[in-house]
Amino acid sequence: MKKRMTVLCLLMTAAVLCAGAAALAESAENTAGTESVESLESVAGTESVNGEAAEFETETEGFLGLANPWKDMTKEELEEVSGVVFGVPEEAENVIYRWMESDKLAEMQFTIGKDEYCARIQPAALEKGELLNISGIYYYWDHEEKITLGSCEGTLGIGQAGSEDWIELCMWYDIVPGLMYSLSDYTTEPNAASLAEVAKAVYVPMQGDN
Repeated sequence: MKKRMTVLCLLMTAAVLCAGAAALAESAENTAGTESVESLESVAGTESVNGEAAEFETETEGFLGLANPWKDMTKEELEEVSGVVFGVPEEAENVIYRWMESDKLAEMQFTIGKDEYCARIQPAALEKGELLNISGIYYYWDHEEKITLGSCEGTLGIGQAGSEDWIELCMWYDIVPGLMYSLSDYTTEPNAASLAEVAKAVYVPMQGDN
């Protein structure tokens, strides 16, 4: 749903900009009347190079063409570049691994049944009891509780995202290697205990058995 909304917003922005460009071109034509085709091409966003019209990148194209900070990788490639490891639940399907170099953020996406999961790991220097939300999800939770994974302290929240959709988020911090973890889930059947079990499967202690 978020992806669809993002694409819709971008398309709406492009439409507004294109309409503005068309109005500008029409205004220039009415004002100048006798301007050359070459001048009109300049107004419309083209210029002549060696006798050939060469389009330049418009603001809309530049906006839509922003570089994607995420890089898809194999499990082995991600472990090599990040130094962290994701556990893969037995029931997981459609597993995708990604890496954001700028934030040193590792991600694993997967599905279990109809539910969509996203697990993340990022280095963080936190004090005992502190948590950092690296999930990118910010909700008012209808239910929130404290959890423990091994010796790691964390929280688990459940919030309604639609008439039938729910978002679940589990976060915990491993103070030994200094790693922050998050596991989010889009579901129609929220279950705190079930999410905690998936989190246990995803979590691989980086230094000994915690």
